[in-house]
Amino acid sequence: MHLLRLHVLRFCPALLLAALTPATAGASQHAADLSAIEALTVASIPVESIPVEPTRLERAPLGPLPARAMAAEPAATTRPDLVVEATLRLLPASPLVFLALSAMAGVTALGLTTRNTLVLQAKTRRHEHDLQALQAREQRLRRSVHDSEDGLAHLEPIRNARGEVMDFVVTEANARTAALFRREPAAVPGMRTSSLASLASDTALFRALVDALAQDTTYREEVRAHPRHVATSWLRVRAVPVDGGLAVTLTDIRDRKRETRRLHRASHADPLTGLLNRRGFVACAVPLLDSARQLGYDAHLFYLDCDAFKDINDAYGHAVGDRALLEIARALRVCLRESDVIARLGGDEFAVLAQDTVGDCAESIRARIHARLDALNRAGLLPMPVGVTIGHVGVPAANATPLADLLDAADRDLIHRKAARRVVRRAMDEITLTARPPRARARAQVPAPASEPIDGHAILSELTAVPSVA
Repeated sequence: MHLLRLHVLRFCPALLLAALTPATAGASQHAADLSAIEALTVASIPVESIPVEPTRLERAPLGPLPARAMAAEPAATTRPDLVVEATLRLLPASPLVFLALSAMAGVTALGLTTRNTLVLQAKTRRHEHDLQALQAREQRLRRSVHDSEDGLAHLEPIRNARGEVMDFVVTEANARTAALFRREPAAVPGMRTSSLASLASDTALFRALVDALAQDTTYREEVRAHPRHVATSWLRVRAVPVDGGLAVTLTDIRDRKRETRRLHRASHADPLTGLLNRRGFVACAVPLLDSARQLGYDAHLFYLDCDAFKDINDAYGHAVGDRALLEIARALRVCLRESDVIARLGGDEFAVLAQDTVGDCAESIRARIHARLDALNRAGLLPMPVGVTIGHVGVPAANATPLADLLDAADRDLIHRKAARRVVRRAMDEITLTARPPRARARAQVPAPASEPIDGHAILSELTAVPSVA
């Protein structure tokens, strides 16, 4: 399009002159007019850069140009003096040509002006559309940041003369950040973190933020917050270095932490008694045993089983059986220390780990538990008496036996004690029946006592023996 426009501006004046000049005009006048037109076009348009086939008018002999035109600068440079001179020479000789050229120049200028105006208007509309889209996008982003459920803030470091970071100042913050620190949104920008959140330079969080800024790395951590400074107990802090500062995201994770603790307790606690279950007992007992061994403390592991628990369920139902388990759990809580680990392993079986024990501590614990259950039975809270058999194993400080093996040893001691109690009970029944008259024994339909003597001392010595894992 540009090349076509240059062709028109260069050759149309010559064509119009050839058409409008009278035939009677002399050759010299014709040549002078062509020279003026040539000077006009050469002075205003860079014709040397346009490859154009020669025409009849260009091959026609032209008169000599004035000396000022011959000494003109290269055609690529516009010479206003030559344009004026050529125009003045053309005006008196050929007014029609002058008028035609002026009209054509005006039309061309008008066309170019119109085209440039249209292009400029299109670019202006496009730029206005892009600007509106950018402003709408910025508005949406600002609204999203302002209405975010997470606290968003930008921190700039405050450095001393040596370049060390002494504090941070909040340059921007959304409404959620202000709410977390119990401040008005307009009051947070400009505040220092030392006054906003009591973030002293000697705290671990401050040092971590400084390290993230210095190393250009992202910092992520779950931080326990003090309720006096922050309106929550747990925060997840994420800091990203941006433009010499830190873009900080604060997320309130108090509810998630509470739910995590609830699920942890549910997975480690017995729903009936509230004691630890087997998983919880193992999770708590293993580190306690390791700590006792490192500190040189002895420990005792107890394994308890409810006596005749199946008979209670069969005779009075499972509701009464659950009440019996609850009473046993309550007796264990009363008779043991808070530092001892108490668990219901399943069914009617319980386990207790007592650390830092000395002397006959195991016998004292067993006696307190039996006394508590005897008081319960005397009170008549349950329709039938409740008792437990307690097996235990001593754990010296130098012992490195795993917890599972210790539980097996305590369980074996429990089974041994149950068997011994059955022997003693049978022996006592036989002694009682032997003392009765023959008719009373016959009415009870009890067979005659065995002829083998019962060694009561051996049974008592077995009951009082305390096993220990070497």
